[in-house]
Amino acid sequence: MMLDTYIGAQIDQAVLNNYFGHLVNLFFKILPIRENERDTLCAYMESLQAEMLGCSNVIVAVHSDPMYLSLLSILQYLIDHPACEMKVIRREVFKAISICNKLKSRYSCTSDEVTKV
Repeated sequence: MMLDTYIGAQIDQAVLNNYFGHLVNLFFKILPIRENERDTLCAYMESLQAEMLGCSNVIVAVHSDPMYLSLLSILQYLIDHPACEMKVIRREVFKAISICNKLKSRYSCTSDEVTKV
């Protein structure tokens, strides 16, 4: 199945499905960066946020998906609170990973239409 983009082109649904799988790894990477107390954590999360905002401005379905907004909101919280307890960061990262997996399932359906939000 093909998905509409705001630039008028269409992309294969498999591309978006693969992207959500990739996002799992990108969110998970937050944990070792934070655990090692690297100074790059905020820059990494801001870069991830920029990428995700770009995606939501390209793919029509993602732009209006509330679960995608949840991912962006979790990331914004982590950016705004970089010194919060590690248990909070773990909880939020794993929540984001769960949402990524749900989005991957949502956009991997084999029907003619993506599950409506």
